Amino acid sequence: MELLTGIAIIIILFVSSSVIEKRLKNIESQNNQVIELLKEIRDKK
Repeated sequence: MELLTGIAIIIILFVSSSVIEKRLKNIESQNNQVIELLKEIRDKK
């Protein structure tokens, strides 16, 4: 029973870390888009 619980915890950690990684990549992509927009605005002035 303890072994099963341990395996379940490891699986949950693996899945949640991959979800967090995907969200961080999305945030990074959005930040890059914002930076590009800000550069364009700055260059127009």
